[in-house]
Amino acid sequence: MGRGTRVRMFVAFVLAGAIASGVLIQAAFGQETTGATGGTGQDEDREKVVFTWGSAGETSSLNPMSGYLALDFYFWEPQYYLLIDWAQKDFSAEWSLATDVEVSPDAKTFTYTIRDNLTWSDGVPLTADDVAYTLNLYKNNNAYLPQNYLTQIDGDVMAPDATHIEFSTVEPTTLYAGNVPYLYNYILPKHIFEEVEKGNCPDGQDPCTAKGFDNVPSVGAGPFYIAEAEQGEFVRMVRNPYWEGAEPHIDEIVYRQFRNNDALAEALKAGEIDFAYDLTAPNIFNSLKDEPNIATVAASVPLFDYFNMNTGSAYGPETGDFKQHGDGHPALTDPVVRRAIRMAIDSQTLVDKVWLGYATPGTSIIPYVSAAGARWEPTGDEVISFDIEGANQLLEDAGYLDTDGDGVREMPADSTDPGRPLEFRYFVRSSDQTTIDAAPFIQNWLRDIGIETNVEAVSTTRLGDIENAGEFDLAHWSWFPDIDPDTALGWFICDARPPDGKTYDNNDSYYCNPEYDQMYEQQRAELDLDKRWDIVHQMQQILYQEEPYAILWYPPLLEAYRTDTFTGYKPQPEINGDPLQGYSGIGEVWLSLRPVSEGSGAAAETRGIPAVVWIAIAAAVLGIVLIVVLRRRRLGEEDV
Repeated sequence: MGRGTRVRMFVAFVLAGAIASGVLIQAAFGQETTGATGGTGQDEDREKVVFTWGSAGETSSLNPMSGYLALDFYFWEPQYYLLIDWAQKDFSAEWSLATDVEVSPDAKTFTYTIRDNLTWSDGVPLTADDVAYTLNLYKNNNAYLPQNYLTQIDGDVMAPDATHIEFSTVEPTTLYAGNVPYLYNYILPKHIFEEVEKGNCPDGQDPCTAKGFDNVPSVGAGPFYIAEAEQGEFVRMVRNPYWEGAEPHIDEIVYRQFRNNDALAEALKAGEIDFAYDLTAPNIFNSLKDEPNIATVAASVPLFDYFNMNTGSAYGPETGDFKQHGDGHPALTDPVVRRAIRMAIDSQTLVDKVWLGYATPGTSIIPYVSAAGARWEPTGDEVISFDIEGANQLLEDAGYLDTDGDGVREMPADSTDPGRPLEFRYFVRSSDQTTIDAAPFIQNWLRDIGIETNVEAVSTTRLGDIENAGEFDLAHWSWFPDIDPDTALGWFICDARPPDGKTYDNNDSYYCNPEYDQMYEQQRAELDLDKRWDIVHQMQQILYQEEPYAILWYPPLLEAYRTDTFTGYKPQPEINGDPLQGYSGIGEVWLSLRPVSEGSGAAAETRGIPAVVWIAIAAAVLGIVLIVVLRRRRLGEEDV
């Protein structure tokens, strides 16, 4: 997770007639903004129960075709199914949209049985056609995150009938066998996205493409769908009138985006929001601990912060779709320079000073919260320790000298750019206070080894654009990797590099190593789990030694919520996990959340104020600019 995001009341007889006659797609998008009541059992005479949450982050997109930040997933979970889900208790695999998987003896053909009792929020049945269409849509359109899970599939996914999909893979594999929730692909409504592919988008949305479509309002199959949204302000989700599962205790989910974590915390204390997501400032998090009616959680999640080094956007081999672009510093193509930088960063000091002890120093790209047996940990001489003197000697021996005595080393005389100073652009995220707070420490340590940096804070989405363009040297960001290590390992293959300066892809360090790529394919095809872990460990060791990323720390997800408004949170994992889950499809938390004083209407009354009114109140009282939504499956905000 890469990676900081994205009304209607259905008029049944009009839309059913429009769909049956194949008329305008606009009818499918035309649910009103007044909330959903039909089929949910909601009492129309009572106040709406609105759960309001917020963060200081931002979304990349509310469309699963193009979103890549962690916050985006929190808007997909209430409305879209995964084939196989992540269990709330422990991240194990559990059936969701699929109920069974048949695997051929050669482990190359897979047949999934699909539920036959689900309906989209516009009244159209969900079938295997939707599943096959969605997977092919992701696969054939370079969908940012979803395509990564489909690269082993040979040809298209087929739907032989309404309740089955089948596909074959190029090599034998166990990843699609149902043992792990590997296909992290949210299933989309075929009848909506087919029209989008034809250029028929509601309200004249432009660009009207599968990836450019903003997906607002949305059509979902879960208990909620997106009714309206304003980028940088809010997202409002309402109940699906065709949802046939357990009845939610809330009617609307409203997300608000805040200018910074101070404003977010003040809104929580004032009771303007019920839940504060991803407080990236530990001091602000600590300040909430003694506040009345507020609980704080330092959630253990699969997450790491990394110091990204541009290893060659402008210099790497042009393989696949990749074309050299950008203007990264040539010194960072040298693993010696990258290793010296890693040696010059004291992760323990950053954990103590920036995270106030909440985080853990980082090493491998696979964090502690991962599949059992997947993580590799350096030991003994393998450990790259904090060593300023050693880093200086490493650079000196490689010919990076300070010939003019100004304290900044230059490129070696026999390099492609002799004499060029080691001066690097260093980007941090304005929405993540820890990246900002870490910068002075890192900047001073790098200065101690003769490297000068110019630090600039930018928004999450802006940093994504900068990295895609290859116009950076160093950047501090975060990732939410999947529990299975395949996804994180796949971020570093050559074909995952952003190809042209405009198109997003996950290899933001532009690392390219053919030997590593070969090992990546080997671990995907290895059917013996122990042998697979051996390959996975070797790959982690290569990345640790060559340092396209310097893993700075494994942080918790700092969150806080009011105890006097809502209860029923469902941490994932169950012990000390994220109360809003974050990894699921159709997350259980959205069905279990309920007002503390359910039935009295007290909590609902204060939460029933429209989002636009909250914005006006906040502007008048706090004088801040509101925003709503976030994150890179990366934490973006985050960032995830």
